[in-house]
Amino acid sequence: MKLRFLLPLLLAVLACSAPGLAPRPTVEPLVFPTAVRETFTPNLDEENGVPTQGLDTVDAAADTPTASAATATLASESLSDVKISADEVFYGGDCSPKEVTFEVAVTQPEKVYSVLLFVRLRNQKSGVQSQWNTGLAMRPIGGGRYEYRLRAVNVPFYKDYDPAWLQYQFVLTNTRGEVIARSEIFLDKIKFQRLCP
Repeated sequence: MKLRFLLPLLLAVLACSAPGLAPRPTVEPLVFPTAVRETFTPNLDEENGVPTQGLDTVDAAADTPTASAATATLASESLSDVKISADEVFYGGDCSPKEVTFEVAVTQPEKVYSVLLFVRLRNQKSGVQSQWNTGLAMRPIGGGRYEYRLRAVNVPFYKDYDPAWLQYQFVLTNTRGEVIARSEIFLDKIKFQRLCP
């Protein structure tokens, strides 16, 4: 009689341990959110290959939803109080400083998700210039202010344009990663070189 109750249990154990016969649990596949990181580059003047000057506002695309803070464009005076910690930066020798800190204030912080810093080098003698970097996300420090500390050796092609101007531009984006404003291009504010003069 006891065998009668044990037999179904024994058969179930054997069936579950046999390869291919055991029922497999159904597990929902894990779905991770994917973020598409866009590379932002300044608008280039087609003739000269340089970013356009001024604070351009970006028109919303025809297929973009309208009337939301996420897609709103900014007024032309969207940045104020641009500060740099040094007007000379050195990447070699015993000279200092070897880094520069950029700080900007955004006049409409509720519309801005991030501020990107673009840099390039321009040789002071020949005028030959590097390509723009792919953009550096500035750190929000509160009150609509953003900062970024850039080490000289982290500037792309830092040895190839000596002596150079470190040129820079700020680009503002919204929560959708869309460019909503650009600063002017600062052309000759920071000297960039290997050794002290």
